[in-house]
Amino acid sequence: MVRSMTGFGTATFQTGDTAVTVEVRTVNHRFLDLHVRMPRDYGSVEAEIHQCVRSLLTRGRVDINVNIQGSSQANLLLDPEVARSYLRAANRLKEEFHLEDSIDLRTLLTLPGVFRGKDAPNDEKPISDDAFRAGLLQALREALDGVLRMRTREGEALVKDLTQHLKNIHIKSEDVRKLAPALALEYKQQLEARLAQLLPQTSLDASRLAQEVALLAEKTDISEELNRLESHLEQFSGWLDSNQEVGKKMDFLLQEMQREINTMLAKTSNMEVTRSAIAMKADIEKLREQVQNVE
Repeated sequence: MVRSMTGFGTATFQTGDTAVTVEVRTVNHRFLDLHVRMPRDYGSVEAEIHQCVRSLLTRGRVDINVNIQGSSQANLLLDPEVARSYLRAANRLKEEFHLEDSIDLRTLLTLPGVFRGKDAPNDEKPISDDAFRAGLLQALREALDGVLRMRTREGEALVKDLTQHLKNIHIKSEDVRKLAPALALEYKQQLEARLAQLLPQTSLDASRLAQEVALLAEKTDISEELNRLESHLEQFSGWLDSNQEVGKKMDFLLQEMQREINTMLAKTSNMEVTRSAIAMKADIEKLREQVQNVE
């Protein structure tokens, strides 16, 4: 089943006096764009976080926020001199390059060295690396499960919408196919009327007229474009039941559909065909908007 790239999941775990919350948010992106925000003291787990995410997600921007509260966070000291150094450097850059923005508190608190650890009291035990790693990865998997459930629900809604637009295009393409056989006769009548207007005193050569009509009919034949369009629709519909990454494939196929319809518009001036083709282009644009959020 097609999955959306929009999702959210959260999970918590407790180790001693320390509570850890893991939040995972995902939105659409052309590739897998992973961002992890967690205390620097536990950065050694980040590689395992990346590996865990990549085993479950293939596309989308993924923001992971690890929040730690408890005794381990109490054992931090602010280093005001480091903070002053950052501020002085920021002010120098601001004056030298005539910048408008200044460094804010949220940014300052996340800069390396602003906080440093201190020894825990004898009656407190800091969270161990093994316990933290095991708890964090378990919480991450639970949060990712929530993300996948939400992505699946969103995907089901996407499939319904995509299916409706595909049906609209199919209906319009069938309308055009029914009109196609009459186009040659229409071209013949238009050519006769035009020649009669330009050469009112000259009798028309029936065989020459038939040749011109045949050549014009060949140049304006849209049966191949209709056949390719139907093939693309069938292939696109088949991908709606796929469990693989199909978003990029869908986007490419929609470009091909758009090309076939543009060719049809260039080949014929029939108003009914033109109206149907424009309606199909509108549905394809809506499909392309929705496909941007398909994994």
